[in-house]
Amino acid sequence: MPMKKDKSFREFLEQVRRGRKFEEWERSHWKGRINSAAQFEAFTQWKGKRGRVDIQLGLEEDEQVVIVEIKATDWDHIKEDRVRTTALQHARQIWRYIEAHLTPLDVTPAIVYPSPPKIPGRKEQVEEILNERGIQCVWRNEYLP
Repeated sequence: MPMKKDKSFREFLEQVRRGRKFEEWERSHWKGRINSAAQFEAFTQWKGKRGRVDIQLGLEEDEQVVIVEIKATDWDHIKEDRVRTTALQHARQIWRYIEAHLTPLDVTPAIVYPSPPKIPGRKEQVEEILNERGIQCVWRNEYLP
């Protein structure tokens, strides 16, 4: 039994490493290109809960804030019955961040994933769940040169 537990732990650590690597890579492409007021790992607090926003862009001229959450989710490895639940967890997380910033600014939420799933219909399913909640879904590899 210890072998299985060790394997699960190693897989978990690999997921964490992959997520951090993608987050670092994604963040590096935002620095200096979009807005000098971009904040990375920006602190947020709402209803006594604290968190951090991966990227917060302040568009001063329009009093808008863009909240970007970076997720390294591999949608092809998520069981079909967990896709909706996982997308909803991501939506709830970003909305907790947003609700801390709603007044007086307009807030635009977005989630960046590395690549769309290959399983037919899954990309559209994730996008629909997020879009219904006002969240822009971006698949990073669709915007690479």
